[in-house]
Amino acid sequence: MESSRDPTAFREFEHTGWEAASRGYDQHFARLTSETVPTLLAAAHVAKGMRVLDVCTGPGMLARAAVDLGAQVVGLDFSGKVVEIARRNVPEAEFLEGDAQALPFDAENFDAIVCGYGIIHVSDPRSAFSEMHRVLKLGGYLAASVWHAPEPTNGFGLLFGAITKHGNLDVPLPHGPDFFQFSEPAKLRAAFEESGFVDVTVAGVDQTWIMDDPFGIITAILEGGVRARGLLMAQTEAVRSDISTTVANGIKQFRSADGSYRIPMPALVGSGRK
Repeated sequence: MESSRDPTAFREFEHTGWEAASRGYDQHFARLTSETVPTLLAAAHVAKGMRVLDVCTGPGMLARAAVDLGAQVVGLDFSGKVVEIARRNVPEAEFLEGDAQALPFDAENFDAIVCGYGIIHVSDPRSAFSEMHRVLKLGGYLAASVWHAPEPTNGFGLLFGAITKHGNLDVPLPHGPDFFQFSEPAKLRAAFEESGFVDVTVAGVDQTWIMDDPFGIITAILEGGVRARGLLMAQTEAVRSDISTTVANGIKQFRSADGSYRIPMPALVGSGRK
């Protein structure tokens, strides 16, 4: 698994970014990423009475759904601003500010663990997987989601294709692990198995980002993203304009009969048993 070559700088970049983008993420991304929630909870075998850890909880969509199933939920995120939003959204759960790579829990503490799109934002994914394995009870399941690899027919493919065409991917940002290093089923499976999990499965999840404006994906990235936002903001204003226009033109292929744009944003969900 690839890790950051400068973990301190990368962590600060991510932390500062999420402190600023917490409300924007909740506004622009939460409905989209909530489409993965049922698959994640099923893959982690979450059930009534279980003690469940939600790592990189974000605004608390997974925590909300797990509470609704009757689980006792603890959510953790390294952004205090994000934790504040999660506490408001899910007052029945406990939320802590903490590091996924150094979980503040004793070993074998949770019946199940879920991690929605969090593993792609840590400086050392190997440590995060190891920590989740450590605090999971024997026989318990971890389920984690990541974005599917970019393709011309999905939102990230349009975005990164436009950046490659008009801009520069090699920009002066703190080095982070490859954002898509787990975005193929075999690679996500390998990460679980390398971390000591057995009975590993990987499933694809079709998701649709519904927007009224073909420029909406750029707005969402700028207001609710961190790594992709940093990449866009490192381009010149003229290049950003070209990128935005190219993405908007590509998104027009997804216009539906009601005038909205239904953009494919597929994901992968991996799970494994300790």
